[in-house]
Amino acid sequence: MTILVALLGALIVVLGAVGIFSPPRFRGMFTAMPASTRFTLAVVIRLAMGALLWFLADELRHPQVMRILAVIAVVAAVVILVIGQAKLDRFIDWWLERPDSLMRVSGLFAGAFGGYLVYVAV
Repeated sequence: MTILVALLGALIVVLGAVGIFSPPRFRGMFTAMPASTRFTLAVVIRLAMGALLWFLADELRHPQVMRILAVIAVVAAVVILVIGQAKLDRFIDWWLERPDSLMRVSGLFAGAFGGYLVYVAV
């Protein structure tokens, strides 16, 4: 089952690489998606990641860190639900209007996080 964490991490690495090397394409992934889909995915992905990390923590390196990340993911999902789709959309729109350099830094952080997930899983 830890392969699921490694695959999730690899997907995050790829998304981070897109953000680093092609900020316009990265923006396009978000703008092409309907707002309701973005909202649903934001919640579902965080809940799934939180559950996955929580239940597999003992099989992964750094189980305490994995449980902390799991709690953070679930709290983030709840916060997104509480703030609602309209506020999330305004935040995403604001973030997507930032310069390419911020997209690259965001991609770098995403890639590092994804790489860490791959590391703890293999």
